[in-house]
Amino acid sequence: MNNEVSIFFCSSNRENQEFESKIRENILKNCGDIPIISVTQKPIDFGKNICVGDDIGVSGFNFFKQSQIALKEAKTKYVISCEADCLYPQEYFEFIPPRDDKCYRLENLFVLRIKRDCFHKKLTGATHAQIVNREFYLNRLNELFEGEPEWDPNQKNFPKEKFNKHREDVFTKDEIEYFTLPNPVLQIKTRDSMRFYTACHEDKTYNSLPHWGTVKQMREKYL
Repeated sequence: MNNEVSIFFCSSNRENQEFESKIRENILKNCGDIPIISVTQKPIDFGKNICVGDDIGVSGFNFFKQSQIALKEAKTKYVISCEADCLYPQEYFEFIPPRDDKCYRLENLFVLRIKRDCFHKKLTGATHAQIVNREFYLNRLNELFEGEPEWDPNQKNFPKEKFNKHREDVFTKDEIEYFTLPNPVLQIKTRDSMRFYTACHEDKTYNSLPHWGTVKQMREKYL
């Protein structure tokens, strides 16, 4: 499988470094021998690291530009997304997309907000838990960045801003498929992330999650 898939990890390195280190340890524990390409704004020891510098600023535009750099560096057929505030179960790294013209996003995503004592279910899939054909994704990013500057800290919601709010995602709705796993991906939202708010089912709260345990256990281990 490691000949077909690689992990791309992007970070602006604004999170607490001990927290980010624990996130990376979780990825290494569960990903097996899948190669990792990390594109970060500060140098880190994580797979093949490409540091773009921390003077470019934090924005959605720059996040996808870092993703574009990672995809150009990767050589595998598929790429798995990992981010600096997310915990991934082992089976996340075992999914292989059945089609090359779709972006496959995990449906069962949960969020732990730093000021809340419960887990929330996310409304939809997200870029932090997706597996996609590398060329399919890279071609789309190349299209979106055509005519754009190298970096832009002001386009916080790229590509929505590029398309005057008529398009909110890199992929169209018809290009996104959802899959589920026995254990969810858990995102931990701190005050240091680019966006503290994330859309959730506010009325669906949980005190514990399969595989991860209770809110108290997650707070003690990661926060």
